[in-house]
Amino acid sequence: MSKSHVTLNRSGSRAEITINRPPRNLLNVEVLEELVTTLKHMREDETLKILVMRGANSTFCGGIELIERTREHAGLMMPLFTQIFDFMNQIRGLTVALVEGEAHDGGFELASFCDVVFAADNATFQHPEITYGLFPPIAAAVLPRLIGRNRTLEWILTGELISAKEAHDAGLVNRIWHKDKVNIEIEKFVQKVDSLSAPAVIWTKRAVDRSLYAPVMEGMRMSESIYMLELMRNLDPHEGIKAALEGKKPVWRNL
Repeated sequence: MSKSHVTLNRSGSRAEITINRPPRNLLNVEVLEELVTTLKHMREDETLKILVMRGANSTFCGGIELIERTREHAGLMMPLFTQIFDFMNQIRGLTVALVEGEAHDGGFELASFCDVVFAADNATFQHPEITYGLFPPIAAAVLPRLIGRNRTLEWILTGELISAKEAHDAGLVNRIWHKDKVNIEIEKFVQKVDSLSAPAVIWTKRAVDRSLYAPVMEGMRMSESIYMLELMRNLDPHEGIKAALEGKKPVWRNL
């Protein structure tokens, strides 16, 4: 029997999902399937006020395992990955990302899709996909609405490492906490939200989302379509993935 890499802790109207696949909590098809199953059962729960997503081992999520991006695996991986965000969008209560260590690649997308993002002072954010000849489709749809078009293009096209402070200054991160205090601080926040009326939490979120996230979801589907049907028809993305898996520098053919 395979080990579960996603745990759900539920207590009353609060819940916490933890990704636990050491050392970097990378996402493979098995982990994605577990996340889809976990979120599926929570999306229509009107008693849920707050859901915290975090990673074990003091790191949030290092992203999608590179092998899952290859031609042979992407057709299975990508629909699962996108379904996670479809289900997250349907969650009635507040979704919170608690980022410690790295939130890179798909881990960055998981964090940025949450309603609120808190980060430890050692947290880093990065989209390295461009170095494989790819782009992050969820981020391409979500980040412009959070940090603006120009900064989104800079972060995605440079693949630079973003500090917690820079992410906070850009408006992505709500608050930064000392890495030794994150458990104390997140508990304070969870208790505050948990003390509120469930309909008040749910309808406040829904009012904000109706003016913002309908176009985000449409953009996300369009971005996924461009990724799978346009980008992946080219040769360079497959060269980039192959080179990264082999530890070599890619030779771009610009095709």
